[in-house]
Amino acid sequence: MTAKLIFFATFFGTIAACTSPHSDNSESENSRFAQHMDASGPMTIEELQSQYPLFAVKRNSPLNSEALEQLNAVTTPTQITAYLGTWCHDSQREIPRLIQLKKALSNPNIQLQLITLDRQKSDSEGLAKKAEVKYTPTIIVYQNQEELGRIVESTVKPIEIELLDIINMD
Repeated sequence: MTAKLIFFATFFGTIAACTSPHSDNSESENSRFAQHMDASGPMTIEELQSQYPLFAVKRNSPLNSEALEQLNAVTTPTQITAYLGTWCHDSQREIPRLIQLKKALSNPNIQLQLITLDRQKSDSEGLAKKAEVKYTPTIIVYQNQEELGRIVESTVKPIEIELLDIINMD
């Protein structure tokens, strides 16, 4: 009888502890999930890297110097728009490399715009819907306001080579 009483007291005490609201909200407010729910819309590289440090992690693999040289020689104004989810593991893998590339370029003709998306793949300005983005990241290359091509979710080759392939398709 005493054993049953102890069991029930422990059981109900555990349930009460697990279901009661926590008075310390600092952990839940600072959780990775809570942070990532907020990002939606255009963001600078600096904002992305300061608010989401995963995107500031340096990658150890060097950029392809030949591709970098060719990208620096591009004379046509080129817009690269990257739609990403701060919560998305593919974005966390691909976007730091894209940022590394942009920082290594000395070509003012190549511009990078970052658009963060929520988990429904939408943003505050409706840009992802207009671009028909379905997966993250989606990196779209434009020249003369015409889409040349896109990279969706991941790259087969290093990103600098894939971007160069898109730019050189015509």
